[in-house]
Amino acid sequence: MSAPVSAKQAFAFPKLKVRHKTPVQTDRFVFYDIKFYPFQEPFDDDEPVFAMVSPKTVQIGRVSLKAKSTVTMIHEMIDKQEEDDPKSLGLNSCSWCYINPSEPLLVVAGNSGQVKVIDVVAGKIIDSLTGHGYGTINDIATHPIYPWIVATGSMDRSVRIWDLRRRNNKYQSPTIIICGQSTGHMEGVLTLTWHATGRYLLTGGHDHRICVWTIPDLDDDSTFWRDISPAYRKRSSHEVLTIHYPHFVTSAIHGNFVDCVRFWGDLIISKASDEHKIVLWKITGFDSRQEPPSTHTAPKTEEHFNTRNGFIRRAIVADDGGVVTIEVAKHFENAELYDRLLTFDNPKSEHFYMRFGLLSPSPIHPHLHTMLAAASNLSEIRFWDLERMSLGRAADEDNHPSHGTKRKFGKGVPRPVRVQDRASRLSGTPIEKDSSMSGTTKDGSPAWPRQSSTEATSEMSDRASPLPAGPPVPRKDREKYPVHDPTILQKAHAKHSLIDLQFKNQAFSGRSVDWSPCGQWCIVVGESQGEHGGIGAFAVFHRALTPV
Repeated sequence: MSAPVSAKQAFAFPKLKVRHKTPVQTDRFVFYDIKFYPFQEPFDDDEPVFAMVSPKTVQIGRVSLKAKSTVTMIHEMIDKQEEDDPKSLGLNSCSWCYINPSEPLLVVAGNSGQVKVIDVVAGKIIDSLTGHGYGTINDIATHPIYPWIVATGSMDRSVRIWDLRRRNNKYQSPTIIICGQSTGHMEGVLTLTWHATGRYLLTGGHDHRICVWTIPDLDDDSTFWRDISPAYRKRSSHEVLTIHYPHFVTSAIHGNFVDCVRFWGDLIISKASDEHKIVLWKITGFDSRQEPPSTHTAPKTEEHFNTRNGFIRRAIVADDGGVVTIEVAKHFENAELYDRLLTFDNPKSEHFYMRFGLLSPSPIHPHLHTMLAAASNLSEIRFWDLERMSLGRAADEDNHPSHGTKRKFGKGVPRPVRVQDRASRLSGTPIEKDSSMSGTTKDGSPAWPRQSSTEATSEMSDRASPLPAGPPVPRKDREKYPVHDPTILQKAHAKHSLIDLQFKNQAFSGRSVDWSPCGQWCIVVGESQGEHGGIGAFAVFHRALTPV
């Protein structure tokens, strides 16, 4: 576990460190995706490794303040299949994974519909997995607990979950689960992400829909593996589990292509093209501390509503095990199906297929603030500190106490918050309310990352006995940090120009943003395109987080 840092550094935003532009090219030069290696130990925080994907190439690099160059490229791999096919749109997504921790793998995907497995140490493609047919794969994500399992979303309207351990077994399909195929998304799937527990997949698509799929327990000892085995099913060895219906589906949050979704605890952050905003919202009844819901409660397609929520339902089962009826649980009978919480203002972002980056606390780095970073298509990147919004202040505002109300003697004495409490907090809404929750994943890590707190470094307690008065209580500036009206556009807390990445005065479009697990580094990738060519480009941001 990393050591805590000063409040001033914890609230700091990264500063631009390095800019890089590729040589001018005539086609397929866009950097579409960037992913930091997520499995590094704290002692590797000073030199995190990352991967970038363009249509024809995959680049592996390292960032460091210790080396002569801030960015050191380790491998540049050319995908011959994509290079030799001028009509192909090429690669667009990547995700880190492994079967053996000492042998890191990178999976990449794109227009071919294949999942290509790269041995990062050797710097070469070692396998290609097929299953989506000719449907372009638009996104790929690694399971948060089992790093040999990945999920892909495709233009064939389905989500596939793959087990990389099966890739060399001719008697077993590497695909273990298929979600949907027109029973969830009606058009292509554009984006997907796992919940920290590994039991839910969140997807968004061309159909403006957002779906939540309930996934079986994929632990090696679970009954899932028996259920899909040929001996048990007495069917083909390529039999897979099909999940026909998501437990939640809505087209009411966004009115355009949903191109980026992320879980934040049990809350959801999502965006769509041409809306110039990012939305934070929650699903009524969704609580990952509870057992995943029964497949019986998943809403079916004949229920023609723009929002269908199976998390508020319960199944009444007969004594013989048959389902009698499905009904809405009584405490949800008059509840809204979802709740908008905040809207982040992200102007000049109308382009399609732009992905934001979300930094969250982790078991290794529990002291980090949750930060959101999103690029525009007019040479800008914006940052929001969600902890700052919860507190109603920033570190540099700590010495401005509230003088509106006199505090009673002995009230408001700050007491330290334990690291384990801060790492596991999650509120029903991310602002104002507090609750300490102890949900964990199978590896013991918090399933509920710290999402908000009433104070970042202290918790206010009322004492009955007279005590010396504590320090002044910092004022919550709700004019500067309004959080109670989801229609108010939350302006970025920091913004940086990327005008130096322009090509012939054509604006730089940021396609993807990612944070290093330690929170010190942030990279944005994208392109600047003119009439007869353009460049791929990226910018590296850094902030110091020195242990106190």
